[in-house]
Amino acid sequence: MPSTSKPQVAKLNPQPWRWSHPRVLVEHPDEAIGLEISSGLRFAGYAVAVCPGPAGHGRCPLTGPAGCAPAHDADLVVCSLGYENEAAVEILRELRSRYPDTQLVVEVPPDMDAGLSALLDGCTKLPAPASPEQIVDAVRVIAEQTAEADSARA
Repeated sequence: MPSTSKPQVAKLNPQPWRWSHPRVLVEHPDEAIGLEISSGLRFAGYAVAVCPGPAGHGRCPLTGPAGCAPAHDADLVVCSLGYENEAAVEILRELRSRYPDTQLVVEVPPDMDAGLSALLDGCTKLPAPASPEQIVDAVRVIAEQTAEADSARA
């Protein structure tokens, strides 16, 4: 008799971090790409959380009064939300204002306007669409620079 059960579909639900490796939050609306990026980052030794962003799910918790636990605890955030819509830009603003010391790697469009350019000052910018390998390399460079700066201060 054939099985009538449907295969389970994984739903992304960012949770608080469970270990102390460098922590990277990946924000990507395409679940498959977000998981591919996170897989590369995990293989490189990072703790990773994945969030699909606000696409079709209402307001992002980051923009509310309670904030977002994974973003709060992240050492670095990869932002690949597409910045043609205001909700994605609002998330960037909140990340910059709530967590000014958290490094951001942002996929940027080729036709970035002056407002977005100013908002991203100091961020690592990658041309969209960036490959998962490019994102992992950018995260690795930032983590190495941060570790060197921390050891120089010690």
